[in-house]
Formats: sequence, structure tokens, C-alpha cells
Amino acid sequence: MTLAVRRARPADLPVCADIYIVTVSVTFPGEPATAAAFAESIVGEEQWVAILDGDIIGYISVYWPTNFIHSLYIHPEFQSRGAGRALLAEVRKLAEGDMELKTDKANVRAFTFYRRLGWRAVGEGMAASGPWWRLRWTGGRP
Repeated sequence: MTLAVRRARPADLPVCADIYIVTVSVTFPGEPATAAAFAESIVGEEQWVAILDGDIIGYISVYWPTNFIHSLYIHPEFQSRGAGRALLAEVRKLAEGDMELKTDKANVRAFTFYRRLGWRAVGEGMAASGPWWRLRWTGGRP
């Protein structure tokens, strides 16, 4: 079992859209889970993919002007195998300074994952989908 991370290529985006659709459908049942919603969610951002034995199993999308991770999705069948951790480590190497992200308060699994990796809550807010946490990583380069 070989896990690799690389910058996404245009040909990878349909697979990333599929991962977005299935993961959002499972994690956030009330949210729109469509290819159009995926395309809208990555405008102006850079994507990186996690590849397990030749297949893309997840992606991360970063808005570099503010070092903001907009999304990190791992296909539900491949979660808890290190792909999310590997994607975060790769983009943290490239970050100029602190990084931030938001996670829905209802997504306790994601919040716990980020906290274990050293991210800390620095704010909170409310969106149409419900309350969220703003998390920051200041741990230096991995």
C-alpha cells in the first residue's frame, strides 16, 4: 500500500469532484453535493491529491493569498489511513506563515482530527449550514 501526494492536474478534477460529492453527501447530508458545487468551491484555489496505489482517494484545496484551507476531503472508504495527514503536511511545507481553516461544529470527527495534529481553535461563527470553528496551525514547518 503506497500513499503519495502531488499537486492536482486538470485531469484529476473530475475524480476530485466525485470525492467531493460522496464525502459531502455522507458528512453533510443537507448540503448541495454536485459537480457544480465542487467547481464553485475551488475557484482561485490550488488543489493537491492523495493517491493510494495509483488511485486518487482525497484532495485538499488551498487559497494561498491567505494560507486558508478551504476543503480537505478523503473518500469515506479511505479515511483514517493517513491521507488527510499527508495532504496537510504537504501544504504546510509550502505555507508562508500560519494556516487557517474552518470546520463545522457538528463535524466532531474533523475537529478532533485537526486538534490532534496541533491546530487550535481561534474563533467561531455561524453560517447557513450551522456553527463553525476557525482553526489555526502555527507549528512551523513539518
